Amino acid sequence: MSKVHVLKPDIHSLHGFFSRELEPALYIQSGDTVEYQTLDAGWGLAKRSSPGEPRLKFTERLPERQEKQFGHALLGPVHIEGAEPGGTLEIRINEIVPGSWGWTSAGGFPSYWNEKLGMSDTEEVALDFELDARTMIGRSQFGNFKYGVGLKPFMGIMGMPPQEKGRHTTFVPRPYGGNLDCKELTAGSTLYLPIPVSGGLFSTGDGHAAQGDGEVSGPALECPMEKVSLTFRVRDDMAITMPRAKTGTGWLTMGFHEDLDEAMWIAVNGMLDLMTELYAISRTEAYAYATLTVDLRITQIVNTAKGVHAFLPFDALR
Repeated sequence: MSKVHVLKPDIHSLHGFFSRELEPALYIQSGDTVEYQTLDAGWGLAKRSSPGEPRLKFTERLPERQEKQFGHALLGPVHIEGAEPGGTLEIRINEIVPGSWGWTSAGGFPSYWNEKLGMSDTEEVALDFELDARTMIGRSQFGNFKYGVGLKPFMGIMGMPPQEKGRHTTFVPRPYGGNLDCKELTAGSTLYLPIPVSGGLFSTGDGHAAQGDGEVSGPALECPMEKVSLTFRVRDDMAITMPRAKTGTGWLTMGFHEDLDEAMWIAVNGMLDLMTELYAISRTEAYAYATLTVDLRITQIVNTAKGVHAFLPFDALR
């Protein structure tokens, strides 16, 4: 019988890197649900008291969980019984409830995206937000104009470690997940990832209360999450090599590459694979239907490996 587990941020669950050598914080069975409470990506514990003030952060770390360089605050890893390389991990996103505060920023430091827009040397703009999980509106506290933003919360990072030993950055998306930053992965969606290591060793973090496709200034509306409910199931009937997802309105496939063109073609290739499975047609016929029905969207451009997702609405082919 499936169980519900709870995982909260503490020295035994928090980490800032992916690694197959990291001791699991939780062992579960396929079909079980985990309810997480997460910090924001920057290890924040509370909102800023006033403009320019630092946020209080979680700083205590076990030596084996201490990252050498800054990484997103992740919870896990979770070991799923029966998860083995070659299989697929299904992650059903049941519920996501944002915390009461969040932040975003733009400009002020050298980066690929700031340099493109001439904002590397400008003063950084940091906006802090109060988030209302009831009305699903976030409102800037310290900006010159306190505009409201509609909230559509999702987890920026959901993934598993590479097969290679060592500690791997949280910043890039990979075939087995990681910093996907796909705003479509809201409650009600299901993410499918190829399993790279025994047990899966799944981690999540980097909560986003809102984000546009592209995440163009670097951060999204970064926030802690009060509750993230995920149900895990090991699948042996879905052979995939890249992430795909089923949302409330359609299917999507993902591509990652430093070259945005290459990321796009990886996403299209994955969509053709999916369409041949869904409709029992050849790849060439799927390609012909794809040009009529599939939308290409830029997932994010700021995680070294840029992301594109191809989207197929459920009612596209009748």
